Amino acid sequence: MFKKLPKQAGEVLEFPPDVLDKGPKITIMGRNEMTIEYFKEVILFSNEEIILKTPVGKLFIQGKDFVLTTVLQTEIHLKGQISGLSFEGS
Repeated sequence: MFKKLPKQAGEVLEFPPDVLDKGPKITIMGRNEMTIEYFKEVILFSNEEIILKTPVGKLFIQGKDFVLTTVLQTEIHLKGQISGLSFEGS
C-alpha cells in the first residue's frame, strides 16, 4: 500500500518520473555536451572515460577530450566528444 503512495502523490504534484524513480537523469546535447543529474559519486574521471556511481548501478561514459564544466553535489556538466554510454549493475 505504501509503495503506491509516492507515485500517486508524485502524479498529483506532477513530479517527473526520473525524480520518483531515483535513477540518473541524463541529457545529451548533440555529441559534445552532456548533463548527468542524480548520481552518487564520481568513481573515475579521465580525458577519455568517466565512471559514475548512480542509484541504479555504474554509468560509463566513453569519448575523448572530456572537460567537466560544472561539478555540483549531484550534477555534472560535461563537454567533449562523446562516443559511448553504458550501464552496469542494478
